[in-house]
Amino acid sequence: MSFVLVTGATGEVARGVLPYLESQFDLHLLAPDLPGDDPRHIRADILDWQALSSAMQGARAVLHLAVATGHSGIYEDDAFNDQRFEVNVKGTFHVFETACRAGVQRVVQVSSLMVVWGYGKESLVAGDAPPKPVGNYALTKALSEAIARHYAENRGLEAISLRIAAPLDLIDLHQRRKPIRPQQVPFVDLAQAFTKALIVPLPKYEIVTIVGDSSKRTWDLEPARRVLGYAPDINLDDLGVPFADPFDVKS
Repeated sequence: MSFVLVTGATGEVARGVLPYLESQFDLHLLAPDLPGDDPRHIRADILDWQALSSAMQGARAVLHLAVATGHSGIYEDDAFNDQRFEVNVKGTFHVFETACRAGVQRVVQVSSLMVVWGYGKESLVAGDAPPKPVGNYALTKALSEAIARHYAENRGLEAISLRIAAPLDLIDLHQRRKPIRPQQVPFVDLAQAFTKALIVPLPKYEIVTIVGDSSKRTWDLEPARRVLGYAPDINLDDLGVPFADPFDVKS
């Protein structure tokens, strides 16, 4: 039986969604810092051609979550930006190229809402708007979207990019006590989006935005609804906490 390969399997997003995805898919988990005592675990780096190619063998789809870690999206530093371009851009190229060579059917490339932060506080930003990245992290994600589009349009790989907002852990009481940004997406809704992105028909390359639903939402969910059938289960207004500035990553 074919499986779904998850890159970046020890990251924040992966830790939040894997409990939901494990009930839906046979998962193989890839990251440099995974323990080796679980047969599903693959301790490897996406910059390692040979290890990544081996991990792809037999996969039906890839959920590509791996990014350079250690700092937030707004952090700027020459050395860390070099690492971002290595992991986020070159690593994404490695993922798509090895997926093609291994006969993988689909790659779900997880992008960032920061790719379209340049639109500012417009009343409603289209869910598939052209990139307007703010900062080098967002730039690397925009370039990763271009890689995904190239492999879909020129190499016949099924590909979709999901521009996700920062996740929200509803189990974490600390998060429940402080203001939240109106685009933050609960893990249960993020897992729903990932599940649908792995299985819905994809006749062409798609970009969709995945954010939480609230009365203050300024990010359009129409492409996510149309392409994925995405319907958030959680309305952030119902959490009873105040909303922070959408662009304040410290809140």
